[in-house]
Amino acid sequence: STVFTDAMFQDLKWLCEQHGIAGIAEVENAAWNGGSLHLAKRRIVSEFIKDPTLGSKRLISMPDRVTNTINVVTRQQSLYRPPPACRPSVINNYVGDLSSREVWWERWKLFMFQESVAVRTRTGVDVRTPVGMLELILRSKYPAVTEDEERMNIPLQLLCLAIFDAVILHFMNKLSPDGVWQVAKARICDKLYVRKQAMTLDILAMRYGEVQVVCLQEVAAVFEDEFRQSSLASTHELVCPAKLDGKRDQNSFILLRNDAFNMSTVYEVTAAVASCAESPGGIKLSDGDLLAIDVEDVRGRRFLIASFHGDTNGLLTVPLVSAICQVARTQFPHHQLLLALDANVYERPGNDKKAFADFTREIAALGLTSIWGDQPDVSRCRTTCSARTSLQPQLNKAVRLQDRVERSDMNPKDTILFFREQFQMVHPEEMNSELQRNPVKDNTGRLEYLEASVFPTLDFPSDHGIVAVALHAVHG
Repeated sequence: STVFTDAMFQDLKWLCEQHGIAGIAEVENAAWNGGSLHLAKRRIVSEFIKDPTLGSKRLISMPDRVTNTINVVTRQQSLYRPPPACRPSVINNYVGDLSSREVWWERWKLFMFQESVAVRTRTGVDVRTPVGMLELILRSKYPAVTEDEERMNIPLQLLCLAIFDAVILHFMNKLSPDGVWQVAKARICDKLYVRKQAMTLDILAMRYGEVQVVCLQEVAAVFEDEFRQSSLASTHELVCPAKLDGKRDQNSFILLRNDAFNMSTVYEVTAAVASCAESPGGIKLSDGDLLAIDVEDVRGRRFLIASFHGDTNGLLTVPLVSAICQVARTQFPHHQLLLALDANVYERPGNDKKAFADFTREIAALGLTSIWGDQPDVSRCRTTCSARTSLQPQLNKAVRLQDRVERSDMNPKDTILFFREQFQMVHPEEMNSELQRNPVKDNTGRLEYLEASVFPTLDFPSDHGIVAVALHAVHG
C-alpha cells in the first residue's frame, strides 16, 4: 500500500516486539503479506474501508472504541480536570497537527505505545498505555473471527486501526490540502467535546434547575468532577453508582434537589435489582448501566428511583423493567417508583430490535405507564435523530448528507415510567406557566424540540433529547 506502507508496518512490528505483544510475526505473514486478509495489497476503499468482514470481525471498531477518546483524571486527588486523551485521528476530537502522514504517524505511535494515561476504574485510578487497554475479540462473541485471528488478535487490531486512520487521513488531506478541514473540526471539537460536560451542566442548571429528580445515562465518570465545580452543585446532589463502567465509561447517574430530599437517607439498591434481573435464565447487566436508589423526601415519603441505559437493540429493557417492578413490589412495597431510561426501542424494528409498540404493551401489563400515555402517538415520542457520517469505523452505517434525516436513527428511545396507582401527570392547566407543556421534549436546550432535526448540534451536545414531566402523587 502507498497509504500505509511496509516501512510503517515494520515500525509497528518493532513496537509490538518491544512491548512484548505476541503474534506480530504471525500477523506479518498471515495478515499483512499473505493469508485471507493480505492487507498490504488491498485497495483502500473497495477492499478495505468497504470490506464488511472487517466490520463483522470488529477489527477496527473495537480498538477504536477503546482508544478513540480516553477520559483521564489526575493521578492524585485534585480540583484540576485534565482534558481527555485522544488517539491521533481524523474521526475523533484530536486537535493536533494532521497535515501530513509523517507527522500523524509519529504522534500515533507515541500515543498508542508510550503515553501513559490515568483513568478512573471501578477500583480507583489506574495508569495505563492505550495499547494496554485493548481487549481480545473472542470468537465466542464474534463468530466471524477465525481461530488464527483470535490468536493474533491484539497486533491484528493495532494493524487494522493504524491502516484505517491512515486511509481516512489520506482522504481528508487529498480533499482539503489547505487544511480547512482541520479548522472546521477544531470548532466542532470545542463545542461538542471539550465543552460537552460544561454545556450539559449549563443546560440543566438554566432550564431544569427546579427539577427535583434528574436521571442521566451514558455519562462519563469525569462528569462528577465537572459537576462539583458547577452551579448545579449548590442545588442538587449527584448520586453515582458504586460500580462505575471502567471500559466503555458510560454510566447512569441521578441528581436529587437538596431542598426536596433528605440526602442522608440515600441508599443504593442497584445490587438488589441486578440480583433479581440476573437470576437463573435472566439477563446480564454491565457495570454503570443501572443505578437504583432508595431515598426519603423532606415530607417523609419513600421513593425507589432508577436510571437505566438499555442495550443497543433494547432486548434487555423489558426484563430489567420487570425486575425493578418485582423488587419494588416485594422489597419496597411502601415506596413510590420512578424509572427514567434510555430504553433503546424502535419505531420500525428490525434485526432483533425491540419494538416501541411491544415495549408499551409489555410495561402496561406490569402496571406501569409512561409520560407518553398507554396508547401513545409514536410521532410525539421520538427523542433521537442522528446519522453517521463516513468519518467513523463502520462505513456500512454511514449516511449521505441528503439522506441525513430520512435515514437517521429517529426513534422513541427515552421515557419515564411510573405505576398508575402511584402517580398522575399534572394537567397543563395546573402548570405554573400557561405556555409550559407536560411532558417536555427538548433537543435545543431551550425547552423545545425540533422534529426531524439532526442533533447533537453546536448548541445541544447530546444525541438523545431531554424528556421531563411534572407528576403528582395519587395519594398525598
